[in-house]
Amino acid sequence: MKSILFTEWKNLLRTPGMLWALLVLLGALVFTAWAGLEEYRVISRLEGEAKTHLRQQWESMGPSNPHSAAHYGTYVFKKNHALTAFDEGVNGYVGRTLYLEGHRQNELVQSDAAQGDLISRFGKLRPALILQIIVPLLLLLFAFQSVRGERDGDRVRLLLVQGVPYSKILFGKLWSLWIPGLFFALLTLAVQMTLLGFSAPIFGRAALLALGYGLFYWIVIALALWLSSKTEKSYTALSWLLGIWIVWVIFYPKITYSIAGILYPLPDRVEFSASMKADRSELLDGHNPEEEALKSLEDSVLQAYGVSTKEELPINFDGLLMQADEEFGNRVWDKHFGELYNQMQKQKSLVQWASLPNPFGNLQSLSMGASGTDNFHQVDFLQEAESYRRVFIRTLNERHAFGGSRTGDWGYQEDQEFFNSIVDFQYAEPTFFSLIRQQLPSLILLFVWMGVLVVGINKVEPKISAQ
Repeated sequence: MKSILFTEWKNLLRTPGMLWALLVLLGALVFTAWAGLEEYRVISRLEGEAKTHLRQQWESMGPSNPHSAAHYGTYVFKKNHALTAFDEGVNGYVGRTLYLEGHRQNELVQSDAAQGDLISRFGKLRPALILQIIVPLLLLLFAFQSVRGERDGDRVRLLLVQGVPYSKILFGKLWSLWIPGLFFALLTLAVQMTLLGFSAPIFGRAALLALGYGLFYWIVIALALWLSSKTEKSYTALSWLLGIWIVWVIFYPKITYSIAGILYPLPDRVEFSASMKADRSELLDGHNPEEEALKSLEDSVLQAYGVSTKEELPINFDGLLMQADEEFGNRVWDKHFGELYNQMQKQKSLVQWASLPNPFGNLQSLSMGASGTDNFHQVDFLQEAESYRRVFIRTLNERHAFGGSRTGDWGYQEDQEFFNSIVDFQYAEPTFFSLIRQQLPSLILLFVWMGVLVVGINKVEPKISAQ
């Protein structure tokens, strides 16, 4: 096996222009890794400055009515994951700024695609693009050329005569190509981790990336070797390999996403907003309360305090009314956004399992997931931000209700110390184990591909007839 490895590496380096091609590829990977990290640093710095400025505004707001402060609201930013520089995923197409306020749940805004020019809407150049498309395609072509070279030189017959099993020859070729391919992926990750600084969460995600790319490269090389060995005509094998690659990379992903969209359709944005507004209008509105809902709430509060009118309450009923309005609104948001997120998860699961004939789809899922740029991380951020919004608004409404004012006193103001006591939103990304659970289908399918190809290579018979 060792002799096969070294022989293959020598033959590879003897190919005209190969050394220059490898240097160009290496340079492209290092440059894209560095450029992505620089962009990550710039965005992180700008968002950090914006966050500091917003906090300063909040802390210099001065005495104010708590409910007015709820309408004043605050902004939070979707934190770019450090490995965004490796794989941008959905980040270029979704917003990163979220406005939190009372009475409503907003959507992310300020996406790169919405603000950028036409070219930027196709996504930015990241190492993942090169490692997912360029490197595997080169490995596929090298694997085909390796089998063809053995046939043209009639070296296969010589090795077989010496008693070397054909499967051992193929596995030697496989490892000889897999090691350099994985080297490019590991080197790119090492550059990023060196520039970012090592940490346990980043290391775990980088290890998952290395595993995913390693499995995919193994599959691509093994498939190319197996198919090239099974066909007598060289051009037939090459046509099949290129056809499979085009289907994997271009057509099959679009087909699976289209099917997922048909089976689990997402609501139109206008219809989605209109449906929420309709449901919301049927419930209590703090500013325009329905008479029946208002009466029920008022009676329960008066009974609890043993008084007959709101004016006799030792608290501010308006604050309770505003919080009741929030609770009713939360039910609407939970219903509609819950259904939306559920449909999105069904789409993701279908695409993952439907990628059985296409390991490229599983690699994309693993790459975006480990980089923190997939839909799972997107939804997790939105849910965490919404949980914070509810606590934020409830704190203000309860202060309005129990801070010492009476019903109808809209001139009541809290001092700055109270507003300073409300902490900023701090986002904690999903744990590594929750990420593994999300990506388990992709890992399973990649290992299935690997197992099938191991069996196929062990059973393949050499085609040593003249070309």
